[in-house]
Amino acid sequence: MKKSVKKSSWGILGTLGLLLLGKLKYLLVAFKILKLQTLISMFITLGTYALIFGWKFAAALVYLLFVHEMGHLYAAKKLKLSVSPAVFIPFIGAAIGLKEMPKSAKDEGYLAYMGPLFGLLSFLPAIPLYFLTHEPFWALCIILGGTINLFNLIPITPLDGGRIAAGISTKLWGLGIVLLVAFSIKLGSFIGFLIVILGSIEWYKTYRKQKNLNSSKEEAEKLGLLLNKLKQTSNHVGSIQPILKEVNWNMSQPEVKNAFDTLVSEIEKMSKNFYLQQLSGVPNLSEEAQNENEQVIQQTLIQFEKVIEEYKKDVQITETYYKTDKKTKWQLFLIYLGLIVALSISYFFGNEILMNHPEIRNALNR
Repeated sequence: MKKSVKKSSWGILGTLGLLLLGKLKYLLVAFKILKLQTLISMFITLGTYALIFGWKFAAALVYLLFVHEMGHLYAAKKLKLSVSPAVFIPFIGAAIGLKEMPKSAKDEGYLAYMGPLFGLLSFLPAIPLYFLTHEPFWALCIILGGTINLFNLIPITPLDGGRIAAGISTKLWGLGIVLLVAFSIKLGSFIGFLIVILGSIEWYKTYRKQKNLNSSKEEAEKLGLLLNKLKQTSNHVGSIQPILKEVNWNMSQPEVKNAFDTLVSEIEKMSKNFYLQQLSGVPNLSEEAQNENEQVIQQTLIQFEKVIEEYKKDVQITETYYKTDKKTKWQLFLIYLGLIVALSISYFFGNEILMNHPEIRNALNR
């Protein structure tokens, strides 16, 4: 009886598959939507997993990863963020690249949340398929989907859980580091340790930025005043050099310091050349040389201004990015917790039905 149910069920699925394949135009549309690098990396990953684990497991894993990433893509489109196509990497996973950062931790949390949510939805059809076919494969899909998405919800960057937790409190990243260290030690996971290192670096960088926020704001203000002074003077060595000499404070940002040093260096070079020219008996610069100097000063000032604006923007982001009101924090926490609970239930349910499957039980009892 069970065999006939299996055959008829697979027959239904096969028929549906043939009908879908018959609609070739829809497949062509899908190929247009998916970018070439996504398809290439997907098939490479699929082939790699198929060689090791078999095609069914490989197809399930790639499908689960793909739908997860489509969740992020959907959220990015909703937030009007520019992204690069999804890329699959064997034994690591898949990812889409953000070409621009979300405007706030709340938006980042939404972006991160949609991946595991889509991931949950991706394997729910496996539940009725299991009861329809009694195939252990579908139970395995439930377990696999639950595992992938639960792992992603560990509160450590760059995992989705860390990005959701950022809107609640970056202190949760510490908990994520502890959890992932324990997980990595238990399973001997190299990838886990790598994520711990990346997450720890990000946590430290964020901590330092927040700790030094007041001094960074003061420095940004000083740089703004300096820039205004420079812009108000004529692009002449004699006007700019005294202003630069007044700067008696250290610039903490390497990019800003390099741009400032470049400006100082150019001015000193021009001043030295003018001095040597005077020694040779030529008291004034030619109009051509003066215009050339002014152009160099103008270009260097533009670059200096660009770096300062980037720094000011970074300081502003540090000040406002992780600020969320209590309502938002609770919303993020509840949807985060709800997703963890739903995925955990799914995982244990899949594990339960797999372990109680006659074939698996008999294999374990041998």
